[in-house]
Amino acid sequence: MSVGLWQAPQPGDHDTHADVAIIGAGIIGAYLALRLGERGRRTVVLEARHVAGGATGRNAGLLLTGVAHSYVAALQLYGRAATRELWSITVRNREAMIGWATRLGTPVRRCGSYILACTARQAEELRASAALMREDGFQAEWFDHDPLGRGFLCALGNPQDGAIQPALLTAAMIRQSGAQVREASEVYALESQADGVLVRARGGAVLAQQVILATNAWTPLLVPEFAELIVPGRGQVLATAPAPRVLERVCYCDDGFEYFQQLPDGRLVLGGYRNLAFEQERTYADHTTPLIQDALEEFLRRHFPELADTPIERRWAGTMAFTPDSLPLIGRLRRDERIAFVMACNGHGLGLGITVADELLRLLEGTGDGGMFAARRLMQEAFL
Repeated sequence: MSVGLWQAPQPGDHDTHADVAIIGAGIIGAYLALRLGERGRRTVVLEARHVAGGATGRNAGLLLTGVAHSYVAALQLYGRAATRELWSITVRNREAMIGWATRLGTPVRRCGSYILACTARQAEELRASAALMREDGFQAEWFDHDPLGRGFLCALGNPQDGAIQPALLTAAMIRQSGAQVREASEVYALESQADGVLVRARGGAVLAQQVILATNAWTPLLVPEFAELIVPGRGQVLATAPAPRVLERVCYCDDGFEYFQQLPDGRLVLGGYRNLAFEQERTYADHTTPLIQDALEEFLRRHFPELADTPIERRWAGTMAFTPDSLPLIGRLRRDERIAFVMACNGHGLGLGITVADELLRLLEGTGDGGMFAARRLMQEAFL
């Protein structure tokens, strides 16, 4: 969130007024623009790169029920009722994502998922999670063996999960919204004024009556209140060239530190291993590194030996946002309640993005309070 003196217009050269300025054109920002457009709000979307240029366009495309923690681990963190609510939110989000992708004509597959265990501890957690999930009314197939036959210990399955093409869906939402979109328009300051919030950005400022931050990992660089609440974490991914079909479902394993799917065209997309170098991956840089890319290739050779000689066609990385309790952040700044925010899905933006955005809209309309995602749970003095 830094713009050089020579890159920005002179102060006072704002030529745009808006009801709402959304900062960030990822899946959350695009969905907010769409819903605000339906409400007749005059909306400007400001994006430092391009639409879906951040984590939204740099993930593996998985659409999963649940979060990174197993159901058992989440229950220990949040309690039974909150865990049941959290999983219900992801189910609603999954259906909404599939619904919007279908409606807007972007690629979507309801192919099912496997959560796979790599250790005895993970196997026991998944077994207990499957039982508890069924008790709480969720679909949970239990496999006491590896349904893929590829060296895992067991699996929890969900036939309703799937995959989307998140960049195309985000772009379609933006087009549908009717919002004015400014790409390559990095925001470097928010100035509270009597007649609105002045959003200073490369390419021109916007005076808005409401600002919504959908800036994810980059938020602390713009708003100091988030300095202790959001940690960046880089996720690295690779994709092979098209290969014969070896996989139908999307997969998540090793406590979510590896994840993979095979696309309809045969490319196998594999990401993860952030846990090999947490400090190194605590970065805004989006280049790949030999350590993690080598680990991904070794995973591919170990579990899919028939693809060992398939060329790696693409490597990429993206930066996610993580919070102290692994839950998203929703709210308004106490120092200026016209500045609202929704962010930090802890690596599950596709699994939570629409529902957390809806929760923010309810908060702004006075019909909700942010629920378990309200940021005031972590810093009451800074947020409403």
